[in-house]
Amino acid sequence: MQNDDFKYVIQDTGCVYFGRELTYTEMMAREDVPFKFKAIINGHIGKDTDLNQTIAAHVLGIDTASFTYRIFEQLKLTVRVCYQTKRQGMFGKSRERWIHKACPIKQFCAEYRDQVKAHQMMIEDISISKLALMVIST
Repeated sequence: MQNDDFKYVIQDTGCVYFGRELTYTEMMAREDVPFKFKAIINGHIGKDTDLNQTIAAHVLGIDTASFTYRIFEQLKLTVRVCYQTKRQGMFGKSRERWIHKACPIKQFCAEYRDQVKAHQMMIEDISISKLALMVIST
C-alpha cells in the first residue's frame, strides 16, 4: 500500500468523495476539489483546525458543539466506515466478512466514533453533498 492510496477526490452526480488520508492543505492544492468547498475550508474550517490534519482525523476529534460540526451538518457530510465480522458458514466453517456502512456525521459521532478510535472499525472515505454545497452561502 502506498502513502497516497487513500488520498483521492472522486465526484459523481450527487456527491464529492474524499479519501481518508487527504489533508485540508492537499485539498486546497488540488484542482478537482470544488472551489466553494475550498472557500469554506479557507474561511471557516481553517480558523478552528490545523490544515495539515486529515479530514478523517478532524471528524474523529470534532466537538459536536463546534461551528465546523454545524458546517458539516449543512454540507450533509457522510462518513463511510467498514468493519470485519466472523460468520459461521453452513458446514461449521467460519468466514470473515466485511460490512460497509455510510452514515451522516451526527450518527457517526453518536454510534461509530468510539469504535473507530478503538480500531474496531475503519473510516473508508468522507463525502459531501453537491446540492448542499451549492445551496450553502460562504
